[in-house]
Amino acid sequence: MNYQGRSNKLEHSFSVIISWLRSRFCEKQLTSLSKLYVGKGTEELFVIFLRKSARYALTGMVVAGVLCALFVISSSKKHEIWHGNMMERSEAGGRDKTIEMQIETEDGKQDYTVKLPARKLTKHEIKEQFAIAREKVQKLYLGENNSADNITSSLNLIETVPDTMVQVAWQLDKEGLITDNGEIVWAEIIKPYKTEITAELSCEDVQESVVLELTIQPPQRTKFEQWLQKWEAAFNKRLEDTASDKRIFLPTRVEGREITYRDKTDPYLVPCVVGMILAAIAGMLLYNSQMQQNVRKRDEELCKDYPEMVEQFVLLVGAGMTIKSAWIKMTDDYQSGLDRKQAKRYLYEEMSVTEREMQNGMGEERAYELFAKRTGILCYMKFSALLTQNLRKGSADMLRLLEQEAQDAFQKRKEQAKEAGEKAGTKMLFPMMLMLLIVFVMILYAAFRSM
Repeated sequence: MNYQGRSNKLEHSFSVIISWLRSRFCEKQLTSLSKLYVGKGTEELFVIFLRKSARYALTGMVVAGVLCALFVISSSKKHEIWHGNMMERSEAGGRDKTIEMQIETEDGKQDYTVKLPARKLTKHEIKEQFAIAREKVQKLYLGENNSADNITSSLNLIETVPDTMVQVAWQLDKEGLITDNGEIVWAEIIKPYKTEITAELSCEDVQESVVLELTIQPPQRTKFEQWLQKWEAAFNKRLEDTASDKRIFLPTRVEGREITYRDKTDPYLVPCVVGMILAAIAGMLLYNSQMQQNVRKRDEELCKDYPEMVEQFVLLVGAGMTIKSAWIKMTDDYQSGLDRKQAKRYLYEEMSVTEREMQNGMGEERAYELFAKRTGILCYMKFSALLTQNLRKGSADMLRLLEQEAQDAFQKRKEQAKEAGEKAGTKMLFPMMLMLLIVFVMILYAAFRSM
């Protein structure tokens, strides 16, 4: 009983969330889908929207992943032999090249692989490199420190001088208070400590030494840094005490302070998640754009079918049928055509929905009004107004008004066809100019070849 109650509560909560999402974010999309999926209810349209959006979002993510993979693994092979017999070295400091070639003479041909070392510096270039390196080393080794007489943070012991080919090897203080990566053993620094380190500069076969004097100042730790030092001591003691244990439990209290721990966030996690979300959004936007394009095609199809529909309606009403019977006759003919594998048309799908509404007890007037509202096109609204006016007040001129509407519709369709033809002619102008240009280039090429 308790399980059933919780299940019902969960279903109710889920339904409330879905309803809120539908009303907040999907109202416009559901309106467009109702035009494309005639006769579908709101719930069905919402399911279609979610399924299509998810499909496009997943497609976007897959395409983004494939493109990234191709970008990473692809490597375009460059030409290494120019003008038949010339190879180009890498610039000084670059990598040696391994070049695969084919040697061919009249006696035969053979595949061959050669190694091409990078270009070496001239003596003048080496002197310039050392001059730049000396100046930069004296600045860069300080790191975040302002002066060599006031060292309060780690040193920046570079291995390569930027913008040069000079390599650096370091000879550090004899006491070992400066580590190979520039860290300082602050626990041993009690008073100002003067020392010197040596930067051994080397470029190709030339070497030079630069002696650097510095003074390390004792650290001024904050309360938290002092506490953290004690935590490190407690942690190191735990490591020693549990050296043979599979698991180690971190200290939960040091100096009376409660401690909590959590994993550090993966630096690649956020960019990856953001990238996947953006790809999904791009897919959904693409689907929305395609849906709006389909709605425009649907509207164009409705406008195109309107004159034929009005003409057929006039013929049936003129033959003595009532409005309702004429309407049913047209939808029955359409359903028969579907049975013969004819293509679906949005107009007659909407008319079929109207017929079912009238068969289910809806009044004709209301059914025709909803028909015009679903189409959302002015000419159908005018047609519906003619039908409802006849039902309300009756009209002896009903047939004449419908005939006039049919004539106006066909005239408008002719004008639209004429405009479409003019636009098509304009669109053909650029291809014709392009073809003319190609012919002109071919003629000039043939003329120059004959000279």
